[in-house]
Amino acid sequence: MKKVLLSTLAAVTLLTAGVASAGNDIYSPSHMYTVGQLGFGMGDSDYKEHAIANVGIGYHMNDYMRSDLTIGWRGLGKVKVGDVKTDSWSVPALMNVYATMPITHGFSVYGMGGLGMSLNRTDKKSDLFKAKTKFSFAWNVGAGVDYKLCENWSLDLGYRFTDLGQARVKDVDGYTGKTKADLRSHDVLLSARYYF
Repeated sequence: MKKVLLSTLAAVTLLTAGVASAGNDIYSPSHMYTVGQLGFGMGDSDYKEHAIANVGIGYHMNDYMRSDLTIGWRGLGKVKVGDVKTDSWSVPALMNVYATMPITHGFSVYGMGGLGMSLNRTDKKSDLFKAKTKFSFAWNVGAGVDYKLCENWSLDLGYRFTDLGQARVKDVDGYTGKTKADLRSHDVLLSARYYF
């Protein structure tokens, strides 16, 4: 799966770079932007609903391609490890690339992908195991709709499939259940970008 994701990101980068010179420069006077994101995630059977907040900085190369680096927080959710549900939170840092296609009147659609790392933490909710913090490889892919409000502000609503790696617990003597769970999530994010 990682090879497929890396191949997809490489293809998106090459395709959008090829049309870089054709884009109209609508993001003047500067291509740099900051981004804030709020949303929620709906996990699989082991990873329950949770809140998402991200901030980041990015660069809009032309009408067709942009990238950003975001760091976030995911919490207020549960993860199921074996037969026990425990609180969990994550701090992912992701480098994302977006391939954008302008439509009309400030609207555009995009596809995206990103790679990075996530710090995943479980909290102790049982005498059978202890909490554990773990760094994991993380990635996401998604799509969305973007609307340019004015020269300096843009909004977008997007979907992401996100894989944050694994959450783990440290077992104590006598515990024979699972000690890890996959953190995979379907996310809905509302983003605001400010160009400066």
